[in-house]
Amino acid sequence: MRHTTGKHLHRWLLFSVFSLLISGGYAFFAAMARTPAVGLPVDADFFRVALVEHVVFALVVWFLGFGVVLMCHSAGRLGELEHPGWGIGLLVACAGSGMLVAASLFDAQPLLIDYLPLLEHPLYFAGLLLLAAGVSAAVVAYISEIRKVRVSELQSYGMLLVGLITLITFLSFLSSAFINGTNYRALVWGPGHIFQVASTLAMVVAWLVLLRETMGVEQDSPLMRRLLLLYLAVAMLMPGIYFFPPWEQSGMFTLAMMYGVALPSVPVALLVLRALVSRPVVLRNPAHSSLLMSLLLFGTGGAMGFFATGADLRVPAHYHGVLGAVTLAFMGVTYLLLEELGRGYSRRAAMLQPHLYGAGLLLIILGLFWAGMRSAPRKTVEFSDQTASLAMNLMGLGSVVAVLGGAAFVVNVLLALLGTDSNRR
Repeated sequence: MRHTTGKHLHRWLLFSVFSLLISGGYAFFAAMARTPAVGLPVDADFFRVALVEHVVFALVVWFLGFGVVLMCHSAGRLGELEHPGWGIGLLVACAGSGMLVAASLFDAQPLLIDYLPLLEHPLYFAGLLLLAAGVSAAVVAYISEIRKVRVSELQSYGMLLVGLITLITFLSFLSSAFINGTNYRALVWGPGHIFQVASTLAMVVAWLVLLRETMGVEQDSPLMRRLLLLYLAVAMLMPGIYFFPPWEQSGMFTLAMMYGVALPSVPVALLVLRALVSRPVVLRNPAHSSLLMSLLLFGTGGAMGFFATGADLRVPAHYHGVLGAVTLAFMGVTYLLLEELGRGYSRRAAMLQPHLYGAGLLLIILGLFWAGMRSAPRKTVEFSDQTASLAMNLMGLGSVVAVLGGAAFVVNVLLALLGTDSNRR
């Protein structure tokens, strides 16, 4: 990797990894409460609060934060990062994240609605708005930086599209608030689907970075750029669904996201896979193994989505697979960024970490899908069916393995980012 301005990249990466630390703590707490063999005694309301906080930090804060990390890196490859929006945005996003955590300490009502669960508390909503404002400032900074030069790199082009879709997501949220008010499920349903388009495209950009930096394979071509542009086209069309009758909107957003994302993602994934198998894959290399596990999870979770049609655990099996694929791709890029920043990390821990996290997530989604096939309901800790209980114990085992893999990543990266030693092994 070429040298880039490191200050903003370092700080946004630190912010992103801290969000994973917070999410992982809530996730482990919730998973052990749902594992029959453990049966961690918790208040039912706080269990739901933990679920909400886990999702918002794993799905929203981490994804948004790392999207800005990729923008910092993309802009830094083209020149110095001079726009004040990078620093101001980070401060605002940190304040918003702090409010999200603080909301769980008060008597907030957990709302386990699909796509983005919420805590019904002013601090929580203020935190979301500040987070969006901080990320928007960084997106504006990115657009300002790259407009000075021709967007000649595929990475910069892809992240420009991610930034635009992210802004569309935020505008859609404000529009949805005006249209739907306190109908919270409808409030987040549309923006949540648009945000998934942005997250998937950011994952694709991470795949392309991993291919380029670890295997020397550059996928830039007119075909690839057209495929990436399809994500923006889908995101731009989705807010138009609000002009349709309310009872039709939910299904239309789902279909638009499912087929709109699949249309470019399948050929992109096949192109990446073809490039990956054309050369030797070094499984001891965390960037290689992260890319491989990300593709595996994305394919498995995506396939499960076609069977996730009810209110059972097949639905979380699907989205844990797909979203886990995004996280693994981001993890792989993180190791490359640490090397670029001159931050040493434990190679031994990094060598095992993607395999642990990926295998754990595979066990999680297989357990959830198996339990869902037994009609096990979502968002509960009680399972009367013995087979469903066995499946959920498999999920619990996977949670332990995934948490170990996630913890290895967070600890390794935080020690590298907070320390000064560049020669650790």
